[in-house]
Amino acid sequence: MEFKYIAMLAGLILLAFLIYKELRRLNKARLIWRILASIIAVSCFVLLMVPIRYETHVPQSADEVILITAGTHPDSISGLKGKKYALSPSNIKNTKTINIPDLSYFLKSNPNIRKLSIYGYGLNAAELAQLEGYRITFHPSANPTGIIAANWPGKLKTSELWQVQGTYQNSGSETVKLLLKGLGKTVDSIVIGAKSKKTFSFKTTPKQTGNAVYEFVSLQKNDTLAKEPVPVEVVDEAPMRLLLLASFPDFEYKFLKNWLSENQYPLAFRSRISKNKYAFDFLNLDSVNLNRTNTSSLKKFDVLVIDEEELAAISPDEKSSIDLAVQSGMGLLIRVADLKASTTLSARFSRFESPALKGKTLNLTFAADRFKFNPLPIEQALFLKSDPNDQPLMMEPNGKIVVSSSINGYGKVLVSTLSATYHWLLSGQKTDYATFWSKLLANAARKRNDMLTVNVIPQFPVINQKLRIVTDLDVSDRIPTLKMDSILLSPRQNMVLPFQWDAFYWPQKPGWTNLQVNQIIEPIYIYKKTDWQALKNQQKLDETNQFVKNRSTTETKSEVTNDVLEEEVSKWWFFIGFLLAASFLWYEGRILAG
Repeated sequence: MEFKYIAMLAGLILLAFLIYKELRRLNKARLIWRILASIIAVSCFVLLMVPIRYETHVPQSADEVILITAGTHPDSISGLKGKKYALSPSNIKNTKTINIPDLSYFLKSNPNIRKLSIYGYGLNAAELAQLEGYRITFHPSANPTGIIAANWPGKLKTSELWQVQGTYQNSGSETVKLLLKGLGKTVDSIVIGAKSKKTFSFKTTPKQTGNAVYEFVSLQKNDTLAKEPVPVEVVDEAPMRLLLLASFPDFEYKFLKNWLSENQYPLAFRSRISKNKYAFDFLNLDSVNLNRTNTSSLKKFDVLVIDEEELAAISPDEKSSIDLAVQSGMGLLIRVADLKASTTLSARFSRFESPALKGKTLNLTFAADRFKFNPLPIEQALFLKSDPNDQPLMMEPNGKIVVSSSINGYGKVLVSTLSATYHWLLSGQKTDYATFWSKLLANAARKRNDMLTVNVIPQFPVINQKLRIVTDLDVSDRIPTLKMDSILLSPRQNMVLPFQWDAFYWPQKPGWTNLQVNQIIEPIYIYKKTDWQALKNQQKLDETNQFVKNRSTTETKSEVTNDVLEEEVSKWWFFIGFLLAASFLWYEGRILAG
């Protein structure tokens, strides 16, 4: 027996019992009113459990449907007239919508549909591609609050600076504090004002190696608005091999040599004693014959650091060997101290002198990521001129360049006018000294060609959704072996780029997982469906707005039909009726009858 019949039967039994009690009561005053109140109370109580439904006719275009997507406010949905459809993943609950599991299948099953009215955050690019040829009306929701754009390197080398950038959109009326947390501590933070949008750039140098997951935490007073994972893989880099050739061992060379040695850089150091006589030091490196540098010996190093005086003093054969080594990929850093160039390699960088103000410190910025160093306590007078063929690396806020770079074949030539960076160490700024030389040497170093690159699409792969894996291999004459979670994948070869292969996979669990490409393991992070919702919603808003903007706005008359909808009488009416009737019975029994 259905529940509604059980409820109605129980209600009749209860009503009969109440009427019986009223008839047996000695005080017959207001008997009709008491019986009527009992009937109303029991009837309303039953109707609270058994709702009353009725049919209504709503005019709607025969070729138009209302599509509800995530972000639509429930009050907006209740005010829409006509049949409302919702995609299952949109998580729209407690609304009178018809769920459709697949938009493409639904549209093909209803060929009469030619127009869609979309409410909410809209659809992603793949879903919008299915709407070519349809007339679209978009009713967007308000912009989401949260991180709406984010980018960071997923893999970096030890001692390399990690930069996480993005945009936070605060649509609320109170300020929000955004934190980047990792390894049990807060790395950086920023405050976003109410009703504002702000870009951010957090920087840190991870101390650990391997896989790690940092986290963005959005706080509003004591409430946590969101937590977004930021995965990164830190790998041990092959040690950079350095050669230092000094005309004399000044303090700059001495401190640099000690710092490189402490950080385990393989280093060869040659300093001139007199003509054709040198002193040698080999640190973390086997000894090499460096009495005369040649192409063979220079192949063993990634970066050569030399001062202009020593570069001018070496033989023409050594100059030629250095030039050939740079063209083959070796990095060259030339320290200059004079206004006039004395070698052809350094002559390509024009210089000028600016009177140094006494007691004025040098404020430097790394041009690539706008990293600002603490003031360097030296009086700098020599600077480099800007040139369209050069790339400034280190400069003052007013644009004066102190380190610049130029491409020479497969390698780079860097020129620095700084002669005393060791003053950072003397003033206790060890981090600035380490950051300066790490950035400088990394920019100059010989580039190693990776044998394998892996890209995943989309940016945030999610469990139970299609993931595309794209790999570039150095060998294109055989099919690579691709495995994900120990499941063998079927790769496809790109017909235009034969070294490129791709495969598809549906991840089953969140967190780090391993992709095996032949014998190489590449970790990939799989996100939960609830991660980075604000960013995804903003992308849907932007993509849907752009899609509608590119569509034709020509409208045609649509056939209007009467759609039959089933409505339900609000339960509040029955609750009010039950409350009034029960109150009368209580008042009559306790007050009037007494």
